[in-house]
Order: sequence, then C-alpha cells, then structure tokens
Amino acid sequence: MAEKEELLKEVVGIITQELTRDAVHKKRKKELVYTCSLAQNISGWIGLSVTKDRSDGRVGVSPIVGVRSEEIEAFVEKHWGRPAPTISISLGYLMPEQRHLEWLFEPQPFDYVSEAKKVTKAIETYGIPFMKANASLDVIVNDLEHLRFSLKESVEYRLPVAYLLVNKTGPAVKYVNERLAALDGRQDDAAVRYRAFGAAFLQEAMKR
Repeated sequence: MAEKEELLKEVVGIITQELTRDAVHKKRKKELVYTCSLAQNISGWIGLSVTKDRSDGRVGVSPIVGVRSEEIEAFVEKHWGRPAPTISISLGYLMPEQRHLEWLFEPQPFDYVSEAKKVTKAIETYGIPFMKANASLDVIVNDLEHLRFSLKESVEYRLPVAYLLVNKTGPAVKYVNERLAALDGRQDDAAVRYRAFGAAFLQEAMKR
C-alpha cells in the first residue's frame, strides 16, 4: 500500500505541475481540485477522482470537469453545505470514447510520467472547451433545466438560485414551492434538509 501511495503522490504531483504551470489553474489546499477564472463569478473546475485499492497493483485517476457559479454555490453551500461545481461531467464522456475513463498507472519501467501528461492534455483538449461553452448563467440555467451535467438532487438546490440570479423570481419561487409540496409528510433527512433550504430560499426571494 505504501508503494501505491507514493506512486499516486508522484502521478498527482505531475498532473498538478502541468495544470498549474501557467498559473491559470489554482489548486485548492488539501483537495485534488483545480479552478480557473472563466467569467465574472464563474470558474472552471477540475477534480481528480483517484483509485488506489485495485487488486492489480495499479492506481487510477479519473478527471471530472465542470463549471462553478460562485454566486449559486455561495448560497447552496450556506444552506446545504456541499461544496461542488454547479455542473460537471466525467472527462471521458467529452472524448471520442464517450464513456467513463480511468487512466491507470504502475511503477517503472512503465512511463507513468508521460501517461500523467496525457491526462492534462486530455483536460486541455476536451475539458477546457466544455468549461468555456458553459461559462454563463443563461447556459447554466438551461443545463440545469434539462438535467444536463447534474443529478436531480443537485438541480433541486441550484436551479432556483440560478433563476433568481437571472431575474426569474416567479419561476424560482414556483419551483421551490412545488418541491416543498412534494415533500409533504416526509420526515427523512433529505426532506428535512430541503425544507430548511426552501425556507431560507423563499425568504431571500422575498427581498427581490
């Protein structure tokens, strides 16, 4: 396990060096997350999902790319507490393979340095254009409305906030009230969390 840990540390170090070499991407402390500015209050987001418990002795890296509206996430994090990109997708689905991809690494003589650089090249080739194409609130709203690049649970928190930011207060309030009504009688944790979020959101909407 120590050997895997060291290999993964070296691989992540190479990827980090490549991603941050031009100072465009900044790495979050203690996280395998990198961000870059795309537009006012909108950031590009790269996350590295790593696997080190493979039985074949190798370690894996799967990049996830996304776009983060700092305004949406500030409200969502305050009332839900889950830092995340607003929309995101596994990098492999943006590539010709159109499926989840995991880059695998093993110790030398395997050239893990070149393989790690392929990860950053793929991010630059396929991930960055995706970020730029979705770097506006109007596009993000459309993505959320059609459940593109996001899960339903995530959309239920983020779409109404996005509506407020593009001055669609009526649809925002209607959206949250409909979801609160659908939770009637439920006392599970998810329902309790959304009721708390909904109450805070409706209070904010009244100020608009």
